[in-house]
Amino acid sequence: MLIVGKYPLTEGRKTFLWISCTCIGLYMAYRYWKKRKVKIIDESFIEIFKLINKPEKKVLLIGLKGAGKTLLMNQINVLCDENFSYTVPPQPTEGSIATRLKYNKHSYTIWEIRDNQMSREIVKYWMMFLNDVDLIVFVVDSDTHKLSATASLLKELTTEPQLNNKTMLIVANKQDCPDALAPENIKQLFDFIDFSPKNKVELIGCQTEPLPCLMIGETKYKWYHSSVALVMEKMSSMAIS
Repeated sequence: MLIVGKYPLTEGRKTFLWISCTCIGLYMAYRYWKKRKVKIIDESFIEIFKLINKPEKKVLLIGLKGAGKTLLMNQINVLCDENFSYTVPPQPTEGSIATRLKYNKHSYTIWEIRDNQMSREIVKYWMMFLNDVDLIVFVVDSDTHKLSATASLLKELTTEPQLNNKTMLIVANKQDCPDALAPENIKQLFDFIDFSPKNKVELIGCQTEPLPCLMIGETKYKWYHSSVALVMEKMSSMAIS
């Protein structure tokens, strides 16, 4: 017979000791589970709080007349909102249009700004919208015959002091056109810009056509080109960086 202290370890005492150890073990396991569960709940609330309090990003969408800003914006809307649809050709932008959307758990307000025939006037007009902008998206027509005018305007724009330390994405649109210049060649044409993530200026190719055929009875599109998704992904990463 085992002796614990000065008391013999009888069968009854063995049973009592076994039950006591089991209860203590279960209690410790419960305390650990409860503490872990509370920690998980706390972490979940922290993530939700962060999500709710993420600041809205402001994006400025600019470019010369005919560059395809409105159709690009329409297809971005379809990408972010499955209920959105649009007609073609789109109505020209009058003044400015603010669009709010969500992408990858972030909120964005994209200001699409009208163009103007007078480059000096349009640059001054664009400058009015630069306060608190997280990203400037400059849409260009990739047509070889139109890029020289765009280059002149872009060169003038980049000399503005207000653009210092501003992040800019140049979208080389209409890559499907026969006379379109490839993005790498457009970079060479815009040799006055230092294209690099470090310098906060990048360029990406894009196209919004050819559009698919509508079904009989349909009048609006709910379609976007795959390159538009790449543009939105690049816009998102640059705006939140």
